[in-house]
Amino acid sequence: MNIAFIEIANFRKLLAVRVDLSSNTTLLVGANNSGKTSALVALRKFLTPKGRPFEMNDITLCHHADINAVGQDWISARDSKSTISFMEESWAKVLPALDLWLNVEEDEIHHVRDLIPDLEFVNGEIGVRLRLEPKDFSLLFKDFVDAAAKAENLKAIARERHPENSEKPYSELKIWPSNLVDFLARRMSDYLTIRAYPLDPSALQSPEKLRAFPQQLPETAWPLDGNPISGLIRVDDIQAQRGFGEVHPDGAEDVATVRPSSGANQLSEQLRAYYKRHLDPTNSPDPKDLDALQAIDAAQEAFNLRLTESFEPTFTEVRVMGYPGGSDPRPLVATKLKAIDGLNHTAAVSFEVTAKHENSESKQILLLPEGSNGLGYQNLISMIFRLMSFRDAWMRVGKANSDSQKQEKFEPLHLVLIEEPEAHLHAQVQQVFIKKAYQVLRAHVDLKESTQLSTQLVVSTHSSHVAHEIPFDRLRYFRRIPAGMVAPVTLPHLLSQ
Repeated sequence: MNIAFIEIANFRKLLAVRVDLSSNTTLLVGANNSGKTSALVALRKFLTPKGRPFEMNDITLCHHADINAVGQDWISARDSKSTISFMEESWAKVLPALDLWLNVEEDEIHHVRDLIPDLEFVNGEIGVRLRLEPKDFSLLFKDFVDAAAKAENLKAIARERHPENSEKPYSELKIWPSNLVDFLARRMSDYLTIRAYPLDPSALQSPEKLRAFPQQLPETAWPLDGNPISGLIRVDDIQAQRGFGEVHPDGAEDVATVRPSSGANQLSEQLRAYYKRHLDPTNSPDPKDLDALQAIDAAQEAFNLRLTESFEPTFTEVRVMGYPGGSDPRPLVATKLKAIDGLNHTAAVSFEVTAKHENSESKQILLLPEGSNGLGYQNLISMIFRLMSFRDAWMRVGKANSDSQKQEKFEPLHLVLIEEPEAHLHAQVQQVFIKKAYQVLRAHVDLKESTQLSTQLVVSTHSSHVAHEIPFDRLRYFRRIPAGMVAPVTLPHLLSQ
């Protein structure tokens, strides 16, 4: 199983596009602001909605006026006390949607049983639409018109309070919500949600003149229960802003002089997360972990004894003041050591350098902090390690293979998104990375020859060196096209506005 193509509608710069995906690596290229990042963000937000909420600016800007027109119609209906019809299809024309089309073999149908269009389907392309839409049309209508009415009342009060003989002209107050877009910008997650609909392969329409034509859902279309993508596709991503630089040293006082790191983007943070998920001996321990656990217990006992001795003079002084008495609880200082504690400091990762004296054969081993390595190598090491972490988390390596994890549904498809891997990298390193990245994602004994577990890598880049290493048929060129214009097709083009 793999993703054959996606169709994105009404999301940021992408008004209606189709992006064909290679079965392994797909490269998105094109000028700045042509829609490459928009495509990746759409995949993130639709396929991993938890923690990635939609914002008003995710809706294509040309539709904001249409949404405000709907809001104005609602206010007019309220003022005239007339009834208004909540037309779902009008929202479908302006709100973002992602159509996901999968290539499914006969022995993989059980993974997509909720998406099967009819009983005659055996194999081939099968689609699902993920659409942002109102949770409850009537509730959205009621709350918006109530908020708009309250705002108008406040404006009226402000106008009445403005002195008639004032030399300063009255300036209309800006009170939320000024329109429906303004209302949704603040309350979007309260009223909009993602729902999934099965698509009909027989109604699939090919793009024309660079524009995709996502199929219209029938009026009788009913959303699927739950999220059909959950347990089907695992999505991991490496975003463009990785924030490499110097790490704040432990105990340093002048924080302003050190450029801050970006937390989990530092290799030390990634190592801690990987260790906790896959290697921590306290997590589902097995016989191999016994020596480590015994060593931790011994260290904790010795440390607690030393703490007791160190604080005894202090507690003696407290007892002179009458505490604790005969029945009072006695203070005790103790520690709780964990295996992960050994990595919870900025010096957990360092780089070893061999220094040779100028007039001698002797060598000295020096340790440099993580942030002292070149930005390019920091980026390269970080990306490779994250790809390894993505793969091992998907394959439930080590402690992630506990009984609780085994009960989770195993995703047959792994989608990995990378933005601009070329940052800080020399041209030759860029070429090596793009050639090796997919191999890293498949470097597991259960993946190398597997046809049942698929990995697809989607990379956006501005680097010609990266593009040169990828076969031409895997390039997807994004080109900015002004609204109403159509360009001749000379490459796999995509329409963005």
